[in-house]
Amino acid sequence: MNKPLIFGHRGTPATLPENTMAGFTSAIAAGADGIELDVFLTRDGIPVVTHNPRLLPDTTKGPDGQWLDEVGPEIASLSLSELQGFDVGACRPGGPHAEKHLNQQAQGFTPVPTLDDVLSMVAKAPRPVRVLVELKHTPDSEIAPEAFVAAAAEVVSRHDLMAQSAVHAFNWQILRAAAKLAPDWARSHLSCSRASYPDGSLYDGSPWLDGLSHDPDVMLPQLAERGARNWSPFYKDLTPEALALAQSLEMTVMTWTVNGDATIQSELARGVDGIVTDAPATAVALRDKVD
Repeated sequence: MNKPLIFGHRGTPATLPENTMAGFTSAIAAGADGIELDVFLTRDGIPVVTHNPRLLPDTTKGPDGQWLDEVGPEIASLSLSELQGFDVGACRPGGPHAEKHLNQQAQGFTPVPTLDDVLSMVAKAPRPVRVLVELKHTPDSEIAPEAFVAAAAEVVSRHDLMAQSAVHAFNWQILRAAAKLAPDWARSHLSCSRASYPDGSLYDGSPWLDGLSHDPDVMLPQLAERGARNWSPFYKDLTPEALALAQSLEMTVMTWTVNGDATIQSELARGVDGIVTDAPATAVALRDKVD
């Protein structure tokens, strides 16, 4: 039986700022099998690696070196040059991110990386590293799914990383577009129930599901018919029955975001194919200790 894969969620935010070159490098050095990252497009169409549609005051300093007083501008409203004037190398002391990641080490000035920056590093890594490329796109986005997929796929292809990566999204319109534009790029379907998060994607009539059922018993065969390679549910949503069904349909199952020693151990033990975690070094150690 293969070991479950460990993916660093936005790098390794347990110890280093999320979605930064330092965090991704650290996750790989810790032995993670892969990294998970988030992508938006700038005003000039450059795929950049950041989680939120706007810069957050809790994790961002402005070009003046001071913490933002309020939520910053939309990523889509900034050119790459403008965006990279902001510093995302630390959490505001006493803020929610700092309280969540008590051991995170602040860095010097750290710009938002481009997808090209991160994949260039991955391509030069001393061993193959997998990448979950999450395209942050909503059903009502003004950016066409095809345009977003094309921009990201061009970077992945240029670094010859199609075989080591998957396009990862909550908005399954993105994944349908990817099937047409980049059929060799593995597709990973993210999901979360509203029982777990108020804005979760799994509910009857959800626009996030691109016309598919929200019931795993129906949804998973539908995904298999679409050629899905991976299902990535929130770990608390996954039932033993859904796990078995997905794997019987030859899909891998990778759960998120799995943190804390006991939770990591429990998740690894129940037979998932991989986990996404804020603490990849801890997860790798716990997984390998079992052997």
